[in-house]
Amino acid sequence: MPHAVACFTFDNMGEAASIGVRAEAEAGGRVAHDAGDGSAGGPTCNALHPSLAEGYPRLFDLLERQGIGGTFFIEGWNGEHHPEHVAEIALRGHELGMHGFVHERWSELAPDSERGLVTRATAALERAAGVRPRGFRAPGGARTAATEEILLAHGYRYDASLGDGMRPARLPRGMAQVPFVWSGVDGAHYLRPEPARPEDVRDAWLAALARTAERGGLFLTVCHAFVTGASDARVAALEAVVAAAVADPRIVVLTAGEVAERVSST
Repeated sequence: MPHAVACFTFDNMGEAASIGVRAEAEAGGRVAHDAGDGSAGGPTCNALHPSLAEGYPRLFDLLERQGIGGTFFIEGWNGEHHPEHVAEIALRGHELGMHGFVHERWSELAPDSERGLVTRATAALERAAGVRPRGFRAPGGARTAATEEILLAHGYRYDASLGDGMRPARLPRGMAQVPFVWSGVDGAHYLRPEPARPEDVRDAWLAALARTAERGGLFLTVCHAFVTGASDARVAALEAVVAAAVADPRIVVLTAGEVAERVSST
């Protein structure tokens, strides 16, 4: 691993998570969703979701201006309902990862349901983008005891869910893990009853990045098109952090998959 690494990742697309919440409510809170019956439904209206109409273009433009690749963890539902937007991630040279099917409460899934959802989500994303996702982030951050084995059986190379701090490592069966912490998630700052100011989030992330540059290790953010991408001020705050990472000679900017490759090679 390089001395210091910065990694910029993005979760969710469109209304998939809302569809999942609705499906769960209609099932009486049951989280062991049938992975093959299509019960999650389609978009709730004809208008393009704001995250796709505004958020994703802002984030793509940011990454293009800074000349870096990002990693996008997307729900498999989008491969069936927004295939052109899933494909755009790969066409722009970014890494595509899987984030459940409709953002299920992953840590509560039964093994058979989890296996079915991984199968369906992986296939849907691959059909849409023409590339097979090799990285996974559990919706909600927490996986089950069966997740690693299921992912390995489907050809996945790494997991980007919650870990032991910010130390990339190997899971018990050898799969690489690229972890995150909640302080690096935009929602932890902006989805409060009183949202943080973008300049405060910028300064907190810049301070964390500076510590990583000095001490070594991994700095990783998790942003969302419907959160950070919803505001020019929030996009500017993130871009200031990306620009600082790109400009610092002590830091190497990598995708989550590139971090995982280095973990696997050690």
